[in-house]
Amino acid sequence: MTIYFLPFAGGSEISYVPLTKLLSTKQIESYQCSLPGRGKRIKEPLLESVPEMAEDIFNQLKGLFNNDDYALFGHSMGALLTVHLLSLIDKNNAPMPKHVFLSGRGGEIKMPEPPLKSEMDSDTFRAALKAFGGLPDEILKEEAIMSFFEPIIKADFKAIEHYLPIDIMLKGLPVTIYYGTEDDFNLKQIECWQRITDMKITTRAFAGRHFFVLDKYEAIVDDILFEIIQLA
Repeated sequence: MTIYFLPFAGGSEISYVPLTKLLSTKQIESYQCSLPGRGKRIKEPLLESVPEMAEDIFNQLKGLFNNDDYALFGHSMGALLTVHLLSLIDKNNAPMPKHVFLSGRGGEIKMPEPPLKSEMDSDTFRAALKAFGGLPDEILKEEAIMSFFEPIIKADFKAIEHYLPIDIMLKGLPVTIYYGTEDDFNLKQIECWQRITDMKITTRAFAGRHFFVLDKYEAIVDDILFEIIQLA
C-alpha cells in the first residue's frame, strides 16, 4: 500500500514528513506530491487554480497507479485537490484508491467574503497567517523567508478562494474525514463530504486548530493504519 499526500496551501514535497517518516516504520510507503513554484520545482511558474494543480498531480501519479494498491490523503487545500484528482482518475479509467483521507476542510464550499487573503497587503496577510496558525512566529518575523514564501502561499489561497466545486459520486469508495476541534468549521460542514461517495463516511476529531494534522500525527497514523487493516 502506498499513500499519496496532496499539499496544503504553501506546502511542498516535505510538508507531511512527520506522518511519512512514521508510516515508513510501519511498512507503509508514501509519496508527497509536489507542485510548481516550490521545493524541487521552484523554477517552474506557480499555478493559481485547483483544476490546474490537480491535473499536474494526476500527470505525476498516473504512471504509478498500476504499481500497487494506494490511498490518497489531502489536508485543507489538499482535500480540494484530492476531490479533483478523483474526478480525473475516474474520467481516465485509472485504478481508484482503496481509501481516501480528507483533512482540515469542510465539504460545504462557500465563496469567501472580502477581504480575500490573496489580495491582502503583506502586513495584513502575515497577520492573517499568524491567526490561522499556519506558520511559527519565528518564520513570520523573518523578512527574507516571508518574501520568498508569500507569493507561493498567496497563489494557493487564490486557488482556494476561486474554487468551484465539482459533482462527483463514487461507488464503493471508503472516505475518512479528519478535523480539528478548534478549526473554523462545524460537523455539519464536514459531513457534506458525504456527497462524494455512496459509502457512509467516517469522521474523526482531533484536539487542535487547523494544523492539528502535524501536531497529532502519531494518532493520525494510528488511525490510517486501522483503516488500511479494514481493507484486508
